[in-house]
Amino acid sequence: MPYWKTVMAGLLTVCFLGTGVARAETFSDRFGQGTWTFGAEAGFGYTFDLPGGKDRSDLKFALLFPNFQYNLTGVIGRDSWYQGALYWQPEVNVAYLTNHGGEYLAGFSPIMLEYKFVDPKRGWAPNLLGGAGFSMTNWGDVAPELGSDFEYLLHVGAGLEFFRKEGSYSINYRLFHVSNSGIESVNIGLNAHVFTLGISF
Repeated sequence: MPYWKTVMAGLLTVCFLGTGVARAETFSDRFGQGTWTFGAEAGFGYTFDLPGGKDRSDLKFALLFPNFQYNLTGVIGRDSWYQGALYWQPEVNVAYLTNHGGEYLAGFSPIMLEYKFVDPKRGWAPNLLGGAGFSMTNWGDVAPELGSDFEYLLHVGAGLEFFRKEGSYSINYRLFHVSNSGIESVNIGLNAHVFTLGISF
């Protein structure tokens, strides 16, 4: 089994074994406005043709996205289908290519929001994520779609978070877009599927 699959299988096992929800704090305390946590997501990604019709570079990469989560709203929409809380989640973005020479991407995404559909009757919550940032990268050495070292980042994703007495684990997917937004030529950009496991403290 490839190395990354072994790592992901191990982390996934830990997630499911550790999803007990015995909580010392109340639901309102845990998801109250102004509460915060530190965490990180780790995983892998690979590029794909979006939109189709252009044969884009085949990149595979490992990644680590440390983050900070701050609850902006507390629990809203009580007793409705959208009951949940909105978080500001700035994150650092670090990735390196595994199918080339280890080329890097290092960035910061300060404009990140996550909505968690929390419910006191369960110890897990679906979530939606979206945001933007910027990076420096030498991926352009192997991907001519990137016409500069400075690139903008866009993120759109979803996941499941499993709460523990302290902290949580999550399983996540995001669409990851890298391009320079036309500040230099070429600017075709790259799109990637990204799969991660997350932890918060």
